[in-house]
Amino acid sequence: MGPTQTAIDTQTLAARLKADLRKAFGDRLRGVVLYGSEARHDATPESDIDLLVLLAGPVTLGRDLWTCVDALYPLQLEIGRPIHALPVDATVYEKGEYALYRNARRDGVLV
Repeated sequence: MGPTQTAIDTQTLAARLKADLRKAFGDRLRGVVLYGSEARHDATPESDIDLLVLLAGPVTLGRDLWTCVDALYPLQLEIGRPIHALPVDATVYEKGEYALYRNARRDGVLV
């Protein structure tokens, strides 16, 4: 971690992620699913942070992905860890049609 980067606990991280995404998406935000090493509590200071951003559809991947990047980039700089956020339609996520969604539902944490 560099001199301007800070460590952050999972609970604080989750609250910041959700608050920043709520500001960006407003009422479209249906939830945030933290998955991967951070959700399993085996993340290291160098681990990336994996998120599914559940939105009221339809999702326009390009536009909604850039909204995620704009919303989360300041936090990424602050903590010095990459944040990978994928915007998905909340209804499609709930159906579990894709392996990623099923795995996130099984192993992820709704924040």
